[in-house]
Amino acid sequence: MQLSQKCTLFLVAVCLLAALAPQPAGAQDYRARVQGSVLDQSEAAVVGAKVTLLNVNTGVETNRPSDATGHFLFDYVPPGTYTVKVEMAGFAPFTQENITVLTRGDVTVNAKLAISGVTQTVNVSEVALTLETNTTTMAQTVTGKMLGDLPVLARNPFTLVLLDPAVVNKYWDVSHRNPFYMQAANGVDIGGNTGGRNDLLLDGVPIGVDSRGSYAPNMDAVQEVSIQQNSVDAEFGFSAGGNMSVSMKSGTNDYHGTVYYFGRRPKLNALANRYTRSVNVVKQDMYGLTAGGPIAKNKLFTFFSYEKWKATQPREGSRTLPTDLERLGDFSQSKNGVGGLRTIYDPWSTKFDPVTSTATRTPFAGNIIPANRIDPSSKIIMGDIWKPNGPGDDITGINNYKITYPWWTNYYNFSNRTDWNASEKFRMYARYSYYRTRLDNLNYADSPAVPSDNGGLMDSMNAAADGVYTLNPSTVLNFRFGTTYLEDDYDSEWAKVGEAGLEKVWPGNPWYKSYIQGIPAIYYPSTSISGKAGFGKGSTWFYRPRKYSMSATGAKDHGRHYMKTGLAFRYSYGTSLNPNLMNNYFYPTYTANTFISPNTNLSGDAWATFLLGAIDNNSDARFITPQNIIRKQWGIFFQDDFKLTRRITLNLGLRYEYETAPIEELDRMSRYLDLTQPIPEMQANVPVMPAAVTAIRTSAPIYNGAWVYTDSENRALYKAPKDIFLPRVGLAIRVNERTALRIGYARYAIPMVNAIGSSWYIPADGYNALSNPLPSLEGIPQAV
Repeated sequence: MQLSQKCTLFLVAVCLLAALAPQPAGAQDYRARVQGSVLDQSEAAVVGAKVTLLNVNTGVETNRPSDATGHFLFDYVPPGTYTVKVEMAGFAPFTQENITVLTRGDVTVNAKLAISGVTQTVNVSEVALTLETNTTTMAQTVTGKMLGDLPVLARNPFTLVLLDPAVVNKYWDVSHRNPFYMQAANGVDIGGNTGGRNDLLLDGVPIGVDSRGSYAPNMDAVQEVSIQQNSVDAEFGFSAGGNMSVSMKSGTNDYHGTVYYFGRRPKLNALANRYTRSVNVVKQDMYGLTAGGPIAKNKLFTFFSYEKWKATQPREGSRTLPTDLERLGDFSQSKNGVGGLRTIYDPWSTKFDPVTSTATRTPFAGNIIPANRIDPSSKIIMGDIWKPNGPGDDITGINNYKITYPWWTNYYNFSNRTDWNASEKFRMYARYSYYRTRLDNLNYADSPAVPSDNGGLMDSMNAAADGVYTLNPSTVLNFRFGTTYLEDDYDSEWAKVGEAGLEKVWPGNPWYKSYIQGIPAIYYPSTSISGKAGFGKGSTWFYRPRKYSMSATGAKDHGRHYMKTGLAFRYSYGTSLNPNLMNNYFYPTYTANTFISPNTNLSGDAWATFLLGAIDNNSDARFITPQNIIRKQWGIFFQDDFKLTRRITLNLGLRYEYETAPIEELDRMSRYLDLTQPIPEMQANVPVMPAAVTAIRTSAPIYNGAWVYTDSENRALYKAPKDIFLPRVGLAIRVNERTALRIGYARYAIPMVNAIGSSWYIPADGYNALSNPLPSLEGIPQAV
């Protein structure tokens, strides 16, 4: 079932209540902290002072008393702009404005109270420094202002991690950074070889599936992007040490909105070719809006975003197609590279002389292949191959078909987030997001043999809910749930031929029946004419994973200790398949004058070989079994940030992870070789060894060996380790208000599927099949 048929009504009613969108307000990843100390002018601790944290955007206030050491802490603070106010009887109030709290930030605000009467009010309005001095985790955050100011060609917020010097780019081009390319989000190294092995979070909820990302919000819906390198915090895991966290915007007490459009129209473009005066086909419409605001002031807020792309980009294609004479087997007018006749030889006439190691062949009379020698299937395929549209680049007629054709992108992205501040003790958010993508090109030759360059269907749905409950001024609980549906298929509707398309090529000869079982779609047989042209489609993909995640975390501020503990569970499943039905290769060597080092610049032609139908063991037919891989992951952690002094923090943590070995729904996986199992056939009929062998052996051979597969009793691919303990230790030293020294050590364990790339790489040998035709025998084809 397509994702568009699921969950489309979730939160839609809430979206309609807001007509305009908010300014960046933050409210996404609640792991940020604002803390500090309340001191008098002699720098003695002030106990019991009332500390108020005001969210400037939403008007929400939270109050905390300073403890016995004068320390205060606001935990799980939504990113945004804040004011801290400190009040105590006998002292003048202290106010610190313009405090910017970033995603997972740790902001320290120290207040000094003056005796009342000396100064009526102490008001600090300059921007507070956000230097993190309580953790050894290396992190960088791209703020909302930078998001608005920086040009991002792909409009994928995850690509902003490249602003961090520790992040190394592994994308191969700009277009594959687009938000709908799932592999783009995880295609970077963060502080080491972590590509495909990073943990991806959206509003604090994991969205990574295997080695890929899933949902990527549009840029105008993003508040901040945070990058963590080799985090020492035990809360983080299921990765190689890289962590990327994107936080989305939420509503405020004010109604605001944005509407935008980026367009490129052919009538406004320059000419693509000033000689032919052809019109430039580049066309792009990219537009969107954000809308939101309060539903109930200071209590309930919503944020909605929508973006759509409809773009057409030019692609170039060139092929060397057969002339009208060559299509009939007549190569009497075909030239080689030096202007002579390109002689075509009969491969079945090959004569090999083992004494001289030479081989000769007989040319076809008149350089024409007789009609009765043309392979029936080749003749049918030739009927689907279109004709040249030009003379070619040289006398050989190379590249005699050239075309510029449109390659289109249809994509839209929707998201809605609603935040509810139920009370000073409890707040939560819920979000529903999805995008739909179709990539394809037109059938530019009106032929079933035209290949679709991509035929991409890329859809994603992500939903999340998060609740924060303040048990008391020093204890906070957090619960999260997330789900991700992903669909990444090769799915070109116009290019599908079905089983009827194969029946057309091989009428009455359904040799392919056993290879097409379970294939989502059948395309024109992949046919490659070496050095000339390619038709149809061989390798495709079908990838539909699902993932659910749950986590619970508790944080306790106790004197000089800030302690966290929690557990996380992730469950993933879904069908993956990488079909590669058949590939037929035709080479000029079969119709050259010899098979021993032939000079194909002078003789032989791949189109002639194709007409004869001559193939060898380079061609293949495959059956690849679909797999529904099931995995479960657990993580438990404890973290203590221990303030040795006001300037020195010791980070101590321990994390435990357990990942079940992959299980396949129908037990279609390959496990290992067991050399203890006897081979029944050899036990019943013991092979007779030659005397020369038995004479030099000191013991009789043992005929054992069996390949073991998963079954109902042994479903796991391997025995999963249960002793994965991941210690974390660090030391953070505040040198001064602008300088911090950090030293840390962290151990990480990479999930298995992240390490191998995708679930379809899990071994299924024995359930797959690969068949190759016979190789040539002394230059004579053995298969057609």
